[in-house]
Parts: sequence; structure tokens; C-alpha cells
Amino acid sequence: MTAMKTRISRREFIKRTSVAGGTAALAASTGGSLLAATDDASTPALLGGAKAHNKSWPRWPNWDPANDGEVTRVLHGTTWSRSKLVTEFEEKWAAMMGSKHCLAVVNGTNALSASFMVMDLNPGDEVICAPYTFTASLLGVLYKGAMPVFADIDPLTYQMDPVKVEEKITPRTKAILPVHICGYATDMPRIMAIAQRHKLQVIEDACQAHMSSIAGKNLGTFGTTGCFSFQTSKTMPIGEGGAIITDDAELDDKLRSYHNYGFKTKILPGSYDNIAGFILGNKIRMAEYQAAIGLCQIRKLEENTRIRNENAAYLTPRLAAISGITPVKPYPGVDRLSYYMYPFIYDETQFNGLPRATFVKALSAEGIPASPGYPKYPIYTQEFIHEMFKTEVYRKFYTREELDWEGYKARNACPGLMQTFDTSVWISSAGMLLGDRADMDNVVRAVEKIHKHSAKLKTV
Repeated sequence: MTAMKTRISRREFIKRTSVAGGTAALAASTGGSLLAATDDASTPALLGGAKAHNKSWPRWPNWDPANDGEVTRVLHGTTWSRSKLVTEFEEKWAAMMGSKHCLAVVNGTNALSASFMVMDLNPGDEVICAPYTFTASLLGVLYKGAMPVFADIDPLTYQMDPVKVEEKITPRTKAILPVHICGYATDMPRIMAIAQRHKLQVIEDACQAHMSSIAGKNLGTFGTTGCFSFQTSKTMPIGEGGAIITDDAELDDKLRSYHNYGFKTKILPGSYDNIAGFILGNKIRMAEYQAAIGLCQIRKLEENTRIRNENAAYLTPRLAAISGITPVKPYPGVDRLSYYMYPFIYDETQFNGLPRATFVKALSAEGIPASPGYPKYPIYTQEFIHEMFKTEVYRKFYTREELDWEGYKARNACPGLMQTFDTSVWISSAGMLLGDRADMDNVVRAVEKIHKHSAKLKTV
């Protein structure tokens, strides 16, 4: 593997990656190595040494038993389906995000799909999509018979590159789908400027980005809609659940109809006084017990986000000081991140050629919850898109050349994404970043141990 061309100096990195002004100040206090003097402590766990972190991380998701009564009241009541608690949750989530309207739904996947289902999107139209994402992001695009077109990411930020987005716009483009992967922020001011120039809608996939913000404006509030997931692993966990926020009252009304069979919004869920459908809809209503859990989780979201950001500001310059580690770079103006994951770029050439897979294995052995991120299976090569191309709708509205599978994959190839697949390391940070400063030092110590003994680790 060749040395990465995107490597920047430590000083420049710190300057460019500062979040909320804390990183640059902390960089000066980084100091020297955190490795202990004893052989056992400085030897990687994978080689028989002691773990850098030998205690439990803060549990995630977590639950305060003092809140049990708020859930059991729903369970012991007679109203389990959507009612007053869901409405209360919607009002509080809208207020917390800084949005005029919020619709709670069963999960983040349906939040995204519903946004596309109610918009003016038809077979033959194109949606520019972020390629570094999960299957769920694209389903609504395909349900509408539209064509997903992929704009490459910036491998330093993991986010779709605005320059690449604009290059992909054609007269058929109707929308842009940015994905705030790992809870990091896409450059939304630039994306929105592009969308406004070309009169495009923007559906924000903020399913991993609760409370992430740019210049005090929360992600999810830039686009036509912002979509969130409350799945168990997220930094706002309910188990399952999702939400759509928007400032467009007419769109909110249409979404409310869609999520309740397409009935007019004045018809309450569970009411059968008038069951005439208004639009083609679905049943994706959040349940009362989901809302009860969510209302409890909202109360600690702000504090948890503050702790994660403070710990990340402490951790980032210390990891950046280790040759071969480049933490993912937030865009200018980003002042808060959810840190659903804490990602960094791994350069094996600075670790004596230690394969990333072995690095991840060694880091995990030190007690640090690490993975290589999404597997090297680009979403634009995945078979579910190919299967849609075989359907009557796609064969009717697109040319044979447009549906040629090998040609489609070639047109949508994203070299920046492929670089990221080969160099990414994710630390599962939802719980980890709720630890204390000693815990953060343990993360740094673990990476230092691996770096020091990387040549020996190649034999494992």
C-alpha cells in the first residue's frame, strides 16, 4: 500500500479539525507518550501484555430505572398505539432540533422512505446520493422508480463532496440525499447553495447525527426534511423509532396523511369515522411506549452530547500526534457532533506495514471497541439495485444503456469511497466517549502500544 497523498501536518490538522474551539487549545498539552514503563504495560495485549483498558466502558444504550414508571404506565393502560405521548415527543423533538414540525414514525428507514414517497419524484428522475451509507438510505428512491446517482466522498471527511455533487447534476436531477455518516456533518451550507441554484430538494439522512450542528444549526434542519433513527445503537436510542422534521407545513400535513394509511390528517389514528384515503399511504405510526422511552431519553441527550464532544476534543489531538493516525476532519463551522462513531484514517505504512485488519484486532484486544467500518461492498454495486433495474417500471422509463449493470457501476465508481474502505477505523463511541479522561488516555495508550510494536504484530 502506498503512502496516503492526503496526509497533512499535525499543526495543520489541528487547525482544520478543531470543534467548538477546544481542540487547538488542547493540542498544546498533548505531551509525550502515555506508555507505561513496565514491559507488561507497554506490550500489546495481542502479544501477551496487559490491556490498555481493562475495565468496562459506560453501558450503551443505558436506562435509568427511575424512569420505569413512565413506561409501565403505558403498558398498564389501554392505549398502546399512537396517542398523546407520541404528540408530546414530536413537539419536544422539533423544539430540540429547532424545527417547526416533527412526525414520529416506526424507524429511521421509514422516515427516509416516507420523505421520498410524498415528494414530487417519478420514474425517470435522478437523486444524487452519498455512497458511504447503509442500504436504508436508498430504499425510498428506488420505491419511487427514480435513479440513484452517486457523488463521491471526500476521504478526509467521509462526507459527499459538494464539488462531485454539482458535477453529477443533470436536467433530470430532482433531489440530493446527503448522509451524515458516523454523526459527522456533510458540508450543508455548500450543499444547500447547490440545491438552491438548481432548484433541488434535499432529504437529509441524519439518522446518525442527533445534535450535530453547523454554526449552531442542527443537522436535519437544512434540507426539505431531516430524518432520524432511534434504533438501539444510536446516540438517542429508543430500540426502534424514527422522526421526520421539516419547516414546510404543507409537507408535514402530507407526511401525516401518509403515515396513517393516507387518511386526511384530521382523522385520528385508530378512528374509523371516515376511512376514505386521501393519498396512497402506509402505516408507520410510532407507538405510545416508544414515545414514553423517547421522552426519557431526550432529557439526557444534551448532557451526553456535551460529554462526548469534550472527550473527543481531548482525544483528537492526542491521536493525531501518532504517526499514521488521522482523525476524520469536520468541515469549517461544525461546532458539535453526535459521535455515533469516532472514525479515523489508518495509514499502514506508518505502522511498519501492519495490515489494517490486524491493527483493528490489536486495538480490540486492548479493550477498545473498534471495527473497520462498513465492509468493502460499495452500495452502487449491491444487488438490490440491480434487481430493481430488472422490474417493469425501470425497463419502461430508462434506456438499455442506463440499466446496463456494468455500465452503471462504472459511471458511479467512487475512488474516494474505495480509499476509505481500505483505510477507515471506527471506534464505537456512543458509550466509549461517555467515559472519563483516564479512559481517553487508555485509547491513546492502546494505539501507541500498537504503533511501537507494529513490526512484531505483523507476525500474529
